[in-house]
Amino acid sequence: MAKILIITARFLEHASGGAEKLAYDYASILSESSEVTVCTSTAKDYVSWKNELPKGENKENSIRIFRFPTTKTRNINKMNHLLNQCLEKGESVSEKEQYEFLKEQGPYCPDLVEYVSKEQNSYDLAILIGYLYYPVVASIPNLKIPFVVVPTFHDEPPFRLPMYRKTYLNNFFYSFNAPEEMAVYETYTKQKVNSYFLIGTYINDHLVHLDPKLPNTNENPNSNQLITIGRIEPAKGYPELFQYFQNWKLYSHRTDVTIKSLGSVASMEVPTDPFIRFTGFVSEEDKISEIQKSFLLLNPSAFESFSISIMEAWIQEKTVLVNAKSTVMRGHCLRSQGGLFYSDSLSFQRTLDFLLENREISKRLGKNGREYVLANFSKEVIRKKLNQMVSILLD
Repeated sequence: MAKILIITARFLEHASGGAEKLAYDYASILSESSEVTVCTSTAKDYVSWKNELPKGENKENSIRIFRFPTTKTRNINKMNHLLNQCLEKGESVSEKEQYEFLKEQGPYCPDLVEYVSKEQNSYDLAILIGYLYYPVVASIPNLKIPFVVVPTFHDEPPFRLPMYRKTYLNNFFYSFNAPEEMAVYETYTKQKVNSYFLIGTYINDHLVHLDPKLPNTNENPNSNQLITIGRIEPAKGYPELFQYFQNWKLYSHRTDVTIKSLGSVASMEVPTDPFIRFTGFVSEEDKISEIQKSFLLLNPSAFESFSISIMEAWIQEKTVLVNAKSTVMRGHCLRSQGGLFYSDSLSFQRTLDFLLENREISKRLGKNGREYVLANFSKEVIRKKLNQMVSILLD
């Protein structure tokens, strides 16, 4: 039985998306046939990295977890200031300056890195999730055992820091979530990836049957609720989305279309608009219910390496309208024929009008999306790909 070490910034059983969901999904699947240990922080909140979970070893659902405390919380303003200083200096930026940014980026868990360095020979294989954070960046140079990086690359400012090159050497093994994520790597590094896997994570199909009494727009074709899912913050493109929606209302004169945003608000003022509502964090059941009651899902983020939310909408046969600047989401839409994308205020207006006025086409797009998810991101498909990856790396 293989002994697998997973290194990730946060590890949460009920994560709704992002690298946290991917990490838990991978650990759960691999623990079916291997001994899995996760090294992670004691943080629940990625904004502050505050220590909230018990440190030390415990076991959850056959997964052995070592949690290491962070020795400093994150100050977002200080982090951004340090990042801007580093970027302004370009190639002349010092290792010390970059390291100060990395510590502030966090989660700063030096004991985790020391454990990995000393105890790595107890494991056959390491899986490192997320290129951006301290535990991964600081652990990679010390690794002597086989390892694979699940980078979740974005075309974002920190990606250009020289320090991060140690997380994307082309002799490493990578597991990308989408072909477009690999393209980000190859475009920036100007080198081809030698060894890689394309995996992603899975979406539970049974959620579509969670409660047959839930209202569903497949049976209510007049629903005009648009939804967003996830943390509402400037980096995710929400200010532009809300402005584009208000511009659309101004020209369309429609008063029957609303946006409902599911998720907590961070670092931004939200519009006081009766047609845009905010729910805060919702349960998984409520999220599924809102998807079923909605006409389509909006994802305004330009930086996605996978996008759980559009998969969750597709599994419910809902079409999606996404930010075209996200090459990953645009690629998913093109491959699946399951949604449309916008690049500015005018294209947002035109595509939203088209979908609202062509219900049968919208319905067909949603069905295409569901077929795409089932063919590529079911648990069975991801299990097969993960086991193949482990077999290749340990061969």
